Amino acid sequence: MNVEDVVAAYDRAWNEPDPAERRRLLELSWAEDGELVDPTGRFQDREAIIERLAGFSERFPGARVDITSGIDDHHGFVRYAWMITDADGARQLEGIDVCELAEDRRLRRVVMFFGPLPRRS
Repeated sequence: MNVEDVVAAYDRAWNEPDPAERRRLLELSWAEDGELVDPTGRFQDREAIIERLAGFSERFPGARVDITSGIDDHHGFVRYAWMITDADGARQLEGIDVCELAEDRRLRRVVMFFGPLPRRS
């Protein structure tokens, strides 16, 4: 699978209401020992990531996550921007993901940053 397909499957998993399909998408896109790191915590292994995404629709009813930039890929690392919109399409949160790929090109580690880059002081 190429990196665009991996990131697209991961993005679709955030928005997938069916637990079995969400799991299938995460098995396609995440290494078994993957790690998701965001400002709220660290989620170790694919099962923890599956649980984290399962709670998204509960934390943000009717919201969507969408990739909002191209995918930058070099030397086993990837970055892209994303946005969460609510059920009415209003922007709720934006950020970037910086990812490390496993040997099979699935996601091994995703580090999420919320919001725009801070201003330089």
